[in-house]
Amino acid sequence: MKSLKTTARLTGLGYLIIFISGFFANFYTLESMVVDGHALLTSINIIDQFSQFQMGLIAFSIMVIVDIILAFPLYRLLKNESERLATTSSILRLINGAIFAIALFSLFEIASLAANSPQDLAGDVERLLAQFNMVWNIGLLFFGAHLLLLGLLIFRSASFPQIIGVLLQIAGIAYLMDSGAQLFLSNYKDYQSLFEMLVISGGVIGEFSLTLFLLIKGLRFKKSSTPQLAI
Repeated sequence: MKSLKTTARLTGLGYLIIFISGFFANFYTLESMVVDGHALLTSINIIDQFSQFQMGLIAFSIMVIVDIILAFPLYRLLKNESERLATTSSILRLINGAIFAIALFSLFEIASLAANSPQDLAGDVERLLAQFNMVWNIGLLFFGAHLLLLGLLIFRSASFPQIIGVLLQIAGIAYLMDSGAQLFLSNYKDYQSLFEMLVISGGVIGEFSLTLFLLIKGLRFKKSSTPQLAI
């Protein structure tokens, strides 16, 4: 039990690292530099704040590495509920991590252009950013499916509050809706604020509640030998 509690707290720490690195890389760095529809302004921002852009790439890299690693302790924590579902959930998380790693190559190419051929950056930055977002959204479809299964496993487990499982499933649905809309909805921009609100609120409430529980509580163990109280 102590070993599982240690695994749980390390998993919570990993989630916290993902939150911090992801917020810095995406919101503080990338979104602050990108000006939609203005390749030249975006290029100027990246070149002028190149050190910060590089830090954002490092943060994204840390995020994806930790994200991939977390597939293994999550499997260990939840395999007793259903080994098949826990395996599938972890595989979906690994696929998302691998796809995001591929997406990152577009940002590294932007960094290379900014460092070596800044005069060419404006001509390619929109294409590379669009490529990054498209590939990332493909990965997030797998991540949304992962959260649905993770939420189900946590809902079934006596070691976690059932509400966390419900919140994770809501987050999974939000990711699936937003990523699917970005990939397939031609007028996504008309509904972007709504979809982003769903993803941010769902992700923060669902995943951060799991993070806090893992860090503070670790796991909860009941003396009862019938943990399958939830369906």
